[in-house]
Amino acid sequence: MSLEKTNALIDHLDKDFAGADTGISPEARAATTRLITEDEEAAKEWAYLQRAVDAVQQAGLHQQVASVRQQWESQAESASEAQQQDNPPAETTSAGVVRNLYRNTMRAAAVILVLLAGGAIFKYVRLSSSSLYSEYYSSYELNTSRGANSQDAIEQAFTAHNWTKVLTLSADAKTSTNKTEFLAGMADLELKKFDDAIAHFEQVIASNTHSGQDYFEDEAEYYLAMSWLAKRKVNEAMPILEKIKANKSHLYHDKVEKMSFTDLRLVQYKENK
Repeated sequence: MSLEKTNALIDHLDKDFAGADTGISPEARAATTRLITEDEEAAKEWAYLQRAVDAVQQAGLHQQVASVRQQWESQAESASEAQQQDNPPAETTSAGVVRNLYRNTMRAAAVILVLLAGGAIFKYVRLSSSSLYSEYYSSYELNTSRGANSQDAIEQAFTAHNWTKVLTLSADAKTSTNKTEFLAGMADLELKKFDDAIAHFEQVIASNTHSGQDYFEDEAEYYLAMSWLAKRKVNEAMPILEKIKANKSHLYHDKVEKMSFTDLRLVQYKENK
């Protein structure tokens, strides 16, 4: 990649990550954005830098990065002065040397800082869809405000955590409803029968799409995403979780908003590479 393109990416990184005032105009920044979109090599370089920055941020190393940046500025200035004294170069050559030093130093700093973050590395190794499922999953609790005496048989079995009976009653029901489908899906989820759970939750959503209703819709969406995570299918879970997070009126919005989407995207990267 040309020096001009490398410089543009570095300035873009300065502004986005370090908040530095690079003096780059909005038009130039827009041009760099187009470069990242249209130039495959530039896109790969930018993706690498972004992953490194995300890893550093995840490890909570902002102060260390600032320290490294200050060291670089000092080293870059010393290197530039030394080179000018020994062999005064053209201005563009000096800028190229400093830029290359900056580029290499920033990349090395990101790698070193991540390697020093032993806890972050340990977390990265252990992080997976199933580990996120274990972290975020919580059992569904039926609304019992009506009292146990008014519960029907499938609700009573569910409240008693008799998952096998829930499935039997659901299968034997003369008429399948969103409630029986959802509770059967939850019973399958508790029994770790993830494929069956997914089928039940998707049936609830399909039924609502057909009828125009939203009976057990929010519950089915959230636990469908959880089921996909349990199956190590983060790509299937992410669109559902992003939809829930964007909808403040969703029953599970607050729960999803507390999830670490950095962790989710890191798992997505691990499982897709």
